[in-house]
Amino acid sequence: MSLQSRLKVLVESLPEGVGRALSRTPFTLRLGPEYRRMRRSIVCAELQSSQDSAALFLRMRKLLERAFAEVEFYRDFYAARGFSLKDFRSLSDWERIPVVTKADMQAVALRSRCAPAARGMRINSGGTTGQPLEFLVDNRAFAREWAHMHYLWAARGYDPRQLKVTLRGKHFDTSQPLRYNAVHNEYVANSSRPMHEIVAAVLALPRTSVIRWIHGYPSLVSEFARYLAAHPAPVHARFRANLYGVLLGSEYPAPVYRSTIERELSTNIVSWYGHSEMAVLARETAAGVYESFPTYGYAEAVATEHGDAHRLVVTSLHNHVHPFIRYDTGDLIEPIATRGGSLSFRISEGRVGDFVVDRRGNRHALTSVIFGRHHEAFELLQHVQVRDDGGGCVTLLVTPRISGVSADEIFRRFDLQDLDIEWRLEVRKTPVRTAAGKIRLKVATDPSGAVSTEFGPN
Repeated sequence: MSLQSRLKVLVESLPEGVGRALSRTPFTLRLGPEYRRMRRSIVCAELQSSQDSAALFLRMRKLLERAFAEVEFYRDFYAARGFSLKDFRSLSDWERIPVVTKADMQAVALRSRCAPAARGMRINSGGTTGQPLEFLVDNRAFAREWAHMHYLWAARGYDPRQLKVTLRGKHFDTSQPLRYNAVHNEYVANSSRPMHEIVAAVLALPRTSVIRWIHGYPSLVSEFARYLAAHPAPVHARFRANLYGVLLGSEYPAPVYRSTIERELSTNIVSWYGHSEMAVLARETAAGVYESFPTYGYAEAVATEHGDAHRLVVTSLHNHVHPFIRYDTGDLIEPIATRGGSLSFRISEGRVGDFVVDRRGNRHALTSVIFGRHHEAFELLQHVQVRDDGGGCVTLLVTPRISGVSADEIFRRFDLQDLDIEWRLEVRKTPVRTAAGKIRLKVATDPSGAVSTEFGPN
């Protein structure tokens, strides 16, 4: 674990009284020069009507040169497809660069995808369809990330000194519905606890702890809103009156969730598109329309093979330890416009929150259970899917990345024991596909093709 990660864990475990004092330290001091530099870059980019194409070409050229010189994966990948550096002479040649998929990266070892002696933080991405990928980000990645997030949120009134409740994949001591986190001045909801307990704990906070923002996955925030609305009208009204807005990330805010959130919590909704690979970040500029930050990554709409849709393909402008160059996110989009290095688009197909039900009838968001926990099992898998068999029994359908790994070993690396669910594991040669050939995270019917089955502990 990096020094930055160890410090983060230490601060997150501070008692609330100490943590509250620490939370007042500005992020410009906490995250240092990279945070300040990136905030300045964002402001400068916002003032520009277009991006300097010559400067962009030089930046992209440097990315490619480093990838060829330092990363075995890209040298081999490009050579196998007949692409070389001499083929990139101007920005108009960018589309000649082969697109990389997650499956391409999964096929080689992590060390082959990283620069030699690369040092950084190890990340696991669950992916839109449950296709995991392990990679590295440099130690300044989160300073850049939070510079962008705070800029985005501040445009809608957010101030880090304001308290928020966060509903994501965090889980801890099962006796606690909430835990204070000084890093982001927030009460983090325990994803192991049922939503009615979380709502009750939020309403029981002292009057000095005024919640101004709700932050989390749209599916979970919608659940919070539904349970809050079941409380007496004066209680609900008082909480809503104190709320400044809602911050929605990691899932597409489907209308069924968004309408509940707007009705029961706030119409001041901040939504954005991003992913764990940190190669694209896009803010919502109108309902369902997203615009990418040119200071974060380079986004493109690339037509599918049959030309009937577009894939979101992105390039990280900052990750040199594990480059993502023309990387297919797996999401389908409808392109709207390009401006100043930004792409505006609508999401045609992406991650929408779904649920599984435990033995007591409590619903658990799959984004939280699968993606939010970043299981160690992801290192062994090409795909993971979920089937809710009813009665508190849920089956994980997994496709191993390497042969010879046992079902027992895979199951041990899932962090699920705190949920009141009977987990089963089915190992498959290939993931379950729909009639149209698509891979979904949640499988609705009993599939064929399992090669072995293991049952988890009750």
